[in-house]
Amino acid sequence: MIYSVVKGDTLSRIATKFGVPISSLIILNNITDPNRLFIGQELQVPNIQDVPANATFTAPTSANSLVARARSVIGSAIEYRLGAGGMLPTLPKPSSDGFCDCSGFVCWVLGLSRQTKSPFYKNFGGWIYTDSMEADVKATSGIFDKLSVPEPGCIVVYGALEKIGHVGIVSEVTGGKMSKVVHCSSGNSRRFEKRAIQETLPTVFERPDILWGKFVG
Repeated sequence: MIYSVVKGDTLSRIATKFGVPISSLIILNNITDPNRLFIGQELQVPNIQDVPANATFTAPTSANSLVARARSVIGSAIEYRLGAGGMLPTLPKPSSDGFCDCSGFVCWVLGLSRQTKSPFYKNFGGWIYTDSMEADVKATSGIFDKLSVPEPGCIVVYGALEKIGHVGIVSEVTGGKMSKVVHCSSGNSRRFEKRAIQETLPTVFERPDILWGKFVG
């Protein structure tokens, strides 16, 4: 069916109204910025009966679709909690209980479960988290290729050399440098009233040990 956007609509509200995954709306309508709907915009909404349970989400692969998926949950009522979220990539949000951490968020954006059978991650107990992602980017095998300069849709990560690592999705690059990153953090949670997923300047990632990795599956 075709739905015309009205005042106050968001993709999340439209998805809830029709009982479809927000990711299906993004992919079906080729949406690059989920936060920019306009009144009268026509969206194709799939009938949920036509969306098989095992095919509600097609993992994004292009830079635009990765950034769009990351942006689709900016400002959602998700609070930061270490070790939470990212287990069910077909959900319309990275968390089923309102809690998520940076790794869980990134795994969801990439269409992955943070608990994986990928051979590279066997040395990390089968878990995708900041230290294992950092090791993956440095290695010659795994699910990420190392980048010398950032690209939209790539991950930016550093490990736990000090206390705890961090990872996000690069959403904007200006002059060969990161200008915006979408990430889930405790700092965001405090600053934005328990809404931990935000698109911010890359200040928290401005350190010498960061790595950029392109998801290759």
